[in-house]
Amino acid sequence: MSRSRTAAERAGVVDVVASTSPDALRRPDAVTLITVYLLLLVVIPSRLTVAPLGAAGSPAQLVGLLALGWWIFYEVQRTTQDPPGARPVRVMYIATACAFFASYVVAMSRPIDGTESSSADLGMVATAAWGGVLLLTNDGVASWDRLYVLLRRLSLAGGAIALLGIVQFATGEALVDKISVPGLRANVDLTGIALRNGFNRPAGTALHPIEFGAAISMILPVALTMALNDRDRGAIRRWFPVVAIGFASGLSISRSALIASLVALVLLGVSWNPMRRLVGGLVVLVFGGAMFLTVPGLLGSLLGLFTGLGDDSSAQSRSGSYDIAGEFIARSPVFGRGLFTFLPRYRILDNQYLGLMIDVGILGLACFLGLIVAGMWCARAVRIHADDARTREIGQSLLAGIAGGACGFALFDGFSFPMAAGLFFLFLGLAGATWRLARTGPSS
Repeated sequence: MSRSRTAAERAGVVDVVASTSPDALRRPDAVTLITVYLLLLVVIPSRLTVAPLGAAGSPAQLVGLLALGWWIFYEVQRTTQDPPGARPVRVMYIATACAFFASYVVAMSRPIDGTESSSADLGMVATAAWGGVLLLTNDGVASWDRLYVLLRRLSLAGGAIALLGIVQFATGEALVDKISVPGLRANVDLTGIALRNGFNRPAGTALHPIEFGAAISMILPVALTMALNDRDRGAIRRWFPVVAIGFASGLSISRSALIASLVALVLLGVSWNPMRRLVGGLVVLVFGGAMFLTVPGLLGSLLGLFTGLGDDSSAQSRSGSYDIAGEFIARSPVFGRGLFTFLPRYRILDNQYLGLMIDVGILGLACFLGLIVAGMWCARAVRIHADDARTREIGQSLLAGIAGGACGFALFDGFSFPMAAGLFFLFLGLAGATWRLARTGPSS
């Protein structure tokens, strides 16, 4: 029995594989289920759901609930104990879920119309599904080998949806309207490819170009880190996701995507040595120049997203939301009015943190921010304490992805978009898993 396996058992890791032998790795485990979740999240268009379940019936969300059931079953029957302080992400998610549930109780205790009630129910289902993915990833990835497998699959998934976005940009065709899955129906109408400044705005399989840009921006630092370090794979397999995501991030013509990508790349770059930073900066310049030459007018459109804020309707909507939000927050500042009960027909806030202040109050927002901090702390701790360079860079890439996603949430209502929210909670779980593995065994 290996040293890492013995340490993992002492730490109370989910016993999903008996060892890291080739035969064991072929058996289904937590990484297998999380991979299924990831594929359903990015391959099946977000608008397709199980018909009788409506918005609560997306295939990825159902797998998230299955993951929660698996995690609960293990917790009920296991006999080992966790070492103190070993699960900060798990602890903060449970605190966040409790705060969200408290807001749900408040919502159900006041006069509430049917639409808000149904939306509050959906919020609790979504919280449980996100938690299932986070908790199973945090506690169920049994070895470094399995973690690297999951990160490779995450990178390839990002590259695949980015490639679809590039094709959508080039053709002006949504393409996803041709996807039909037996038993699933469209919960949201597809309006076709959106336009901005005369350019097609791709959405991949996401609900909106903003969500598409936010999702691939989170994956970018992981894809780049795997390309630089995962030398067991060929160059095309390693670098395809990076190139595809880099192009698609610009083609999404989204402020949130550009800001999230910039934040992620800066946080990743500060951990590099000076030579790699220099080479990386030159590559970004050449890559950006090639993209702008290939797509005339794109550079002006991207610059206009930031120089024309005074005339931009989405920016005006954000700045004009604070007075309205303040009125709702004042009515229930501690617990809020219930997750998802501030409906889009009241106001599009384009700021998830402001939306949480309304929905779950100061308590819920504080717990969610604590969850983000816990994920970033775990990733940063791996960067500092890991025993090899590849693992340290993995930790920094997860820190960059979480930070990029967190910045994006300040620019759009991320919880309303299943792909962006689902990936964000997956990243938090990955950060927790990386920290747990760094504490319980060697990374090789």
